[in-house]
Amino acid sequence: MARSYGSAASLLALKEATYGTKPTGNWEKFAFSSSDLSAEQNLLSSELLGQGREPRAPFRDVINDAGNFVVPVEARDFGRWLQLLLGNPVSAGVVATGDITFTANPSASHTITINGILWTFVASGATGTQTNIGANLNATLTQLATDLNASVNASITPATYSNSGGTKLSIVYDTVGAAGNAFTLASGNANGVASGATLSGGGYTHTFISGAVLLPSFSAEIGHANVPAYFVHTGCMLNSMAFNFQRSGAANATLNILAQGETRYTSSQGGTPTSRTYKPFSQFNGSIKRNSVALANITGAQFTYANGMQAVPTIRSDGLIDGVDPTTINITGSIDVRFADTTLLDDALNNNAIELELAYKMAGLDANNFSLTWTFHEVYLPRPRVPISGPGGVQTSFNWQGVYDDALSKSVTVVLKNDVTSYP
Repeated sequence: MARSYGSAASLLALKEATYGTKPTGNWEKFAFSSSDLSAEQNLLSSELLGQGREPRAPFRDVINDAGNFVVPVEARDFGRWLQLLLGNPVSAGVVATGDITFTANPSASHTITINGILWTFVASGATGTQTNIGANLNATLTQLATDLNASVNASITPATYSNSGGTKLSIVYDTVGAAGNAFTLASGNANGVASGATLSGGGYTHTFISGAVLLPSFSAEIGHANVPAYFVHTGCMLNSMAFNFQRSGAANATLNILAQGETRYTSSQGGTPTSRTYKPFSQFNGSIKRNSVALANITGAQFTYANGMQAVPTIRSDGLIDGVDPTTINITGSIDVRFADTTLLDDALNNNAIELELAYKMAGLDANNFSLTWTFHEVYLPRPRVPISGPGGVQTSFNWQGVYDDALSKSVTVVLKNDVTSYP
């Protein structure tokens, strides 16, 4: 007898063209940590009298389909969950950039390497992959940029070169997207330092803002391949998303979902699922800023963005809801702080509105290529209690609220940067 295990479970989802109608085609496969999304239908006990003491058959109540997904906060698939929470993003391509900074004029035989091509500085008579050294560093870099831009070498031509400030060779990849992040840089000159082993920052930014009137619905399939049983939930709407920022551990988000109904199948309804390469963020690379300046002494933070989804419980023969409507947005969170200064306390006492930014970035070379930034444009802090519970550090918590910024006409902006072109 086959038994279901979480390790064999699957999660597929796809936007719906029509609310409550299971989409066709190939669905998307998502990583997840847990799920309790499930339909339930309670029984109502019979209250008949005059039938003796024995219990009578109960009545079936309406169907309720709701629950949570806990999903990893990662750089590619997470854009889909943001789209379901906030609506369609504005996506834009970004070019990769880099530079080589010089502290002194190169000497003859010094070299740099551009995308695998060794380029040499010479005293005079430069040919091919060479540049004549000028009277000073500024003159040399101007000539270097001219020579590189004039090159017909296929490894050199994908980028544009310039003298930046008289001390830096700047390189800009000509095509938007992530391809430029593979363009390599190196310096064989002790006076020249490359910004990195490759250009960086190329990709796509996806900007989501709060307040969308129409939000997409989706269907979700939770599969138990060992049984087999595949539960397809249609008419799903993303009610809220909750984050927990902490010093260590996995970066996860909890998605609260209201669905219309659930149907069980014996085979997957997702066709041949598509998937993106998994690229998770780490709590270790999280950051929190107040008015664009990093906050110190933060020990933890959390927030929830809620759409205020409300089920429409009309009378129907199938016991399902008629739909799910978004109402007032609710944004709440907390910041846990070691009491070392009065920055946030002063904001609370003076009822100052602040801008709060919570972000994740990748480590190393990918830091400029993959990031997720939540910016709450107008946040108010309550006056907190400052308890002393022993000889250890004194800590307090601010349970903040985010509100609509009249000047910006929004309460939240979320920017996801990655190598995904769009989220159609």
